[in-house]
Amino acid sequence: MTGVQQGGAQQCRQADARYFTGQSFLFPMANDTVSVSNVTFAPSCINNWHTHSGSCQVLVGVSGRGYYQIWGQDPVEMKAGESVTIPEGTKHWHGAAGNSWFQHLSIMSKGAGTTWLEPVDQNVYRQLK
Repeated sequence: MTGVQQGGAQQCRQADARYFTGQSFLFPMANDTVSVSNVTFAPSCINNWHTHSGSCQVLVGVSGRGYYQIWGQDPVEMKAGESVTIPEGTKHWHGAAGNSWFQHLSIMSKGAGTTWLEPVDQNVYRQLK
């Protein structure tokens, strides 16, 4: 995803609603080798299962409370100051807890790709505290 350029500065925009269950915002920041996005999820907003090619994905919690889950593993709570590295090609999702906004940095190599997959089972997600 790329941001809207205005006078050479990146601008915040809503993330692609096809891949998120609710309202989320994306603020892309980058240099020549690293892509960093500040992603903000409204309560109960998560993204679909997905994988990344060309890079691992590092998630760094900035504020609020959320979750990430790697396929075949239990969901893991994530808070400000915590980070996780999702290996390249690993099926996963991430987003806010049901009762909290959640903001994280997403860090990947410039030019990395995302393959969007099916939505997360909402019955399983709703069981998370």
